[in-house]
Amino acid sequence: MNKKISFYTECVEQFKSQVALLNKTNRKLSVLRLFSAIGAFVLFYVILSYSIIIASSVFTLLIGALLYFVYTYNRNDKNIKRLNTLVKINENEVDCLKTRHSNLFYDGKEYYQANHAYASDLDIYGTHSLFQLINRSVSKIGNNTLSRWLSAPSSNKEIKKRQASVKELAEQIDWRQNIIQYGLQHQLKSDDPNFVADWGKTPSTFHGRKMLYAAIFILPILSLIALIYSFIGSQAPLVILVLISLPIHYFNFKKINIAHDETAKRSSMLKTYSYIIQQFEEQDWESEKLQTLKTQLAGKDLPTSKKIRRLSQLMELLDQRFNPVVQFLFNLLFFYELHILFRIDKWKMKYGSDIEKWFNIIGEIEALSSFANLSFNHEDWSFPNLSSNHFELEMEEAGHPMINKTDRICNDYQLIGPGTIHIITGSNMAGKSTFLRTIGVNVVLALSGAPVCAKRMNVSNVEVNTSMRIKDSIEENESSFYAELKRIQQVLEKVNQKENTLLLLDEILRGTNSKDKHIGSKALIKQLVKYNAVGLVATHDLELSILEEELPGQVENRFFDITIDGDQLYFDYKIQKGVCKTFNAPILMQKMGIDLEILKEGVEVKDELS
Repeated sequence: MNKKISFYTECVEQFKSQVALLNKTNRKLSVLRLFSAIGAFVLFYVILSYSIIIASSVFTLLIGALLYFVYTYNRNDKNIKRLNTLVKINENEVDCLKTRHSNLFYDGKEYYQANHAYASDLDIYGTHSLFQLINRSVSKIGNNTLSRWLSAPSSNKEIKKRQASVKELAEQIDWRQNIIQYGLQHQLKSDDPNFVADWGKTPSTFHGRKMLYAAIFILPILSLIALIYSFIGSQAPLVILVLISLPIHYFNFKKINIAHDETAKRSSMLKTYSYIIQQFEEQDWESEKLQTLKTQLAGKDLPTSKKIRRLSQLMELLDQRFNPVVQFLFNLLFFYELHILFRIDKWKMKYGSDIEKWFNIIGEIEALSSFANLSFNHEDWSFPNLSSNHFELEMEEAGHPMINKTDRICNDYQLIGPGTIHIITGSNMAGKSTFLRTIGVNVVLALSGAPVCAKRMNVSNVEVNTSMRIKDSIEENESSFYAELKRIQQVLEKVNQKENTLLLLDEILRGTNSKDKHIGSKALIKQLVKYNAVGLVATHDLELSILEEELPGQVENRFFDITIDGDQLYFDYKIQKGVCKTFNAPILMQKMGIDLEILKEGVEVKDELS
């Protein structure tokens, strides 16, 4: 069994064992609670006739025991929920290691962009995607950050910092899972960090209204005095104060509603964000990036986690404004809503401009933790070396990360440029497209700061550009051929602008006839070489292989071979130098019921009109 699968399986068993023990304890506590409650009243009644002191003492003792049992039961119940969530987390890791598919975390489908340079072809987002394999974020900002890192290469300096942080976090499995379990337990109905960050920069509706602030400060004091006086004297002062308060409520009602709508139901989001930061603040970090993030969170007066928790508490208090008791007692006489809103405004003026920075740090913490989880799960993966030259790509035992380890075939590969194009030939299903995606996905991982599915990797900092999976669009009245031409146009624009790109092209110009396809493909490859582009071109067009002779040192041939034994096909999925000589299309067509022998027969065509 896989070492990590065994590790997570043991964790699941340990957590389940603890849950069973706590459930057993809580069943006993339930009985003890019942007997304590009944015993307190029964014994008090029985003993009361003998001694009120003893009866009261027994009653107090049993009520105290009841409160203790209730407290212990609730504490255990909280731990049971925490442990059950940890069970789900570890079971998910087992499933992910076995199937490369994680159902517990967001798959990033909202980040899909049809015109992105590589996201669609390399399955970066959506079900069974690279994003879903990696993602262990419990917040929207964590998802956003991970998406941003996977969507474009970072600088070599930043990548190296991330690598060091990921290595440090990989060993902090309990710390990482603690954050995840808290986030999963407190599923967020409203998680919109961008809105809250913008809200923090905007002055409050009630900011600077000194007259209103003075009124809601003085009137509640008078109302309290009038309320006390109403019990021992006249109620007239209280009535007068209520009549004075009503216009204030009336003229501010809409503004209060608008202000509340801006913060409604966001307290749980902030509570989760505060928890993540608190856990991060409490650790001593060694890597440069983690230390920098912790320094950025440090506050002169309060830790950032407490600042966010305070805002969460204020928003939670404001959410209570529709409670009848709050509305008709505290609000009518003491301006509960306005007091909370002025306190929120005070908080916003003091810390509001920092919200975006704090949230970005949370996003980086979660994205780094996601990479760390990937690194922990795959100890045989490596952190790539980043070359300052353009272009270098060297990979040893590189495989596709979305293929299970037991089924994955790895390859050694080297591509040194610029101005180098590898033409890859091979039969159907021999592995050309998967190999291109293997290169692309691992380069994307490398340039985001994550470990790569390879024993060793050296790569230059480039943007991956692909043309592999082209679809037509009925909505845009666009054929797949025209869509591919537009994609190639985007590629050429970057090549012509001398941008550092790695091109991965699969069966280009497939939407036209074979003659035009050959002419266009040949011209495109020559154009790419002319502009010092770097790339791999997978094709069935063997005639393109002669470009190796026409452009020696700039165009090289690679191929995937196949072994045919009767009607059986055997693939080794190993890339080799040279041109493919064996193809399997005829065998596959015959297996699907196409009788190729009919071509050898004379077919008589009758003119039915004669």
